Amino acid sequence: MAGPFATPPEKLLLPVEVIGADLFGQQFFERTCTLAILRNGITVSLEQKLGPDSEVILRNPETGEEAIAFVVGHLPEDKTGNAYGLVFLDPTVNPWHIQFPAAESPKTVHLECSGCHTVCALSLSDIELEIFHARKELRRSCGICNSFMAWRETSREITEKRPGGALPSRNPNPGAAASPLEERRRNRRAGMKAVACIRYSGLEVVVACEDISKGGFRFTSRREYLKGTRVEAAAPYTKFSTNIFIPAAIIYSQKIPGGRFRQGVTYIKSRMPIGWNP
Repeated sequence: MAGPFATPPEKLLLPVEVIGADLFGQQFFERTCTLAILRNGITVSLEQKLGPDSEVILRNPETGEEAIAFVVGHLPEDKTGNAYGLVFLDPTVNPWHIQFPAAESPKTVHLECSGCHTVCALSLSDIELEIFHARKELRRSCGICNSFMAWRETSREITEKRPGGALPSRNPNPGAAASPLEERRRNRRAGMKAVACIRYSGLEVVVACEDISKGGFRFTSRREYLKGTRVEAAAPYTKFSTNIFIPAAIIYSQKIPGGRFRQGVTYIKSRMPIGWNP
């Protein structure tokens, strides 16, 4: 069944569940609504603060359809919280089944790094334009500064390639920088294949991780652990090696297709009895 037909601007308030790690590495699960849905992503307001380029899972709670997305920009905050532009990693996904009008050619702008003043040409997607119009800049990685920097529109000519690489350094044409989406697809790591071990009620269960952050991790398993359950966890985990188990707690549990559960773990300082539920 086809969804609503979107005409610019696509200000559609539709329910969304956002799953990921916040700016401080803590796993979170938040229910909210989209601010706008675009062809290649969404804008959304969250209570959580997200880091630049951080990756999250977006889920349509009405259908259970999911999409992996990453932060391309921070919109001016509104009264509801922190507003972000999130771009789908897979450009073919459409979790809300929106019927979009015919795509227009992307706008190409010359951007200058506020640090090293390198200039590059970048084709902006719909969601990047939304952020650029709101903030008059984009924050993205600079290969020369080796950091996330503010990039602003300029009338200067494109910078010649320098030793150490322009942005991004792997691009054979220094005048046309790859978009954050292209960079993400190229450089995505195999970290999703890491495993962790949950120690609970005298048993140790090895689970598949979807994400590992400094404050915890997200995993899937056929066993459900209730929210608030105290466990001990080692992530990443290597069999027959010395693994360090840390006190932790289940902060959310979500049923997903295939008879499995997606669950978030956060490390805790308190040594409450393992298995205790508040």
